[in-house]
Amino acid sequence: MLFRKKPVATEKRVLLKNISWAKLEELLAELGSDREAHLTYDRGRLEMMTPLEEHDRCNRLLESLLLVVADEMGDSLVSPGNVLLLQPEIGLAVQPMACYYLDNAPSLPPSGKLDVTQVPPPDIAIEIALQEPDSPKRLALYEAMGVPEVWQYVTTVGDEVLKGNLKIWALDRDGYGPVETSPAYEFLSTARISEFLAESETLGLARALTLLRSWVKTQG
Repeated sequence: MLFRKKPVATEKRVLLKNISWAKLEELLAELGSDREAHLTYDRGRLEMMTPLEEHDRCNRLLESLLLVVADEMGDSLVSPGNVLLLQPEIGLAVQPMACYYLDNAPSLPPSGKLDVTQVPPPDIAIEIALQEPDSPKRLALYEAMGVPEVWQYVTTVGDEVLKGNLKIWALDRDGYGPVETSPAYEFLSTARISEFLAESETLGLARALTLLRSWVKTQG
């Protein structure tokens, strides 16, 4: 008797075409700021992605890391939450898994929308995917928003959820380029971030955070 392989879970995505900006605004009003789907809009093309538990798990761990690092460095880490970044002048919108201001965060609207033509973009955006994303297209959206730094973590469903591949992209005059360390925290490498994620699984989050804090103290 033959057994079929269980299909690998991945993001649930819905793509809609020929959606005007006015229709997008109408849809956002209907969904509200507590919407579950993450939206991406590129001049008429609207994609809605519903995150899985794996997205949330990785996101929480990366946020824990950033909170410790920012605390030790004396930064006021502020997250606008589940926010959609808008560039209405050219008809673009992108919703990261999370994003952060390190200092001088603007007044954050309760609408779940952040117009980067009116306020500064966040300092760091976090992207988490369960399949290799189309990086040039995704990064082009963040470039249009003026986000200086994007963390892109590609992982899988199951036991190895914390053994994915992390890339950090830094924005300069020529666009985004891959870098080994965070521009915001030059001592923080992709290897050290990946090590923290692995330690969170093998040692537990509390122990991994304790080790991380001790390590950060030595970097100052």
